[in-house]
Amino acid sequence: MKTSVIFVVDKNPIHRNLIRYNLEINKFINILTFPSGEECLHRLHKHFLPDFLITSFFTGNHSGFDFLQSVREISPATQVIFFDTFDDHQLAGKLLAAGACDCVVKTRDPDAGISELVKNVNYLAREKALFNVQ
Repeated sequence: MKTSVIFVVDKNPIHRNLIRYNLEINKFINILTFPSGEECLHRLHKHFLPDFLITSFFTGNHSGFDFLQSVREISPATQVIFFDTFDDHQLAGKLLAAGACDCVVKTRDPDAGISELVKNVNYLAREKALFNVQ
């Protein structure tokens, strides 16, 4: 079993649960979900820091950039992955430049987008374990 701690932030409960389910069937067991960036930041302030944080661009009162900056200040080692529609492809590039480790596009077929997301998390978790990246 994989021991990575993963936070999932999405205002849509269906998306949150689908992501969680797909991570669980891929042997990730330490997953916490949050309906808003505020709730996630509250948990981060309590020093419970994830290895990976999967989030949509808008997380309640925060834009993706504000949320990313807050997460990076509290937990610089957390790898932030944005999972959204990204109609503006330049936005994804700007998020990567600001410190996100990946941006995965939500597709019309939720299974395909989530499958790509889980594949990327698997890769990042293996890389982290292999190189013992903190």
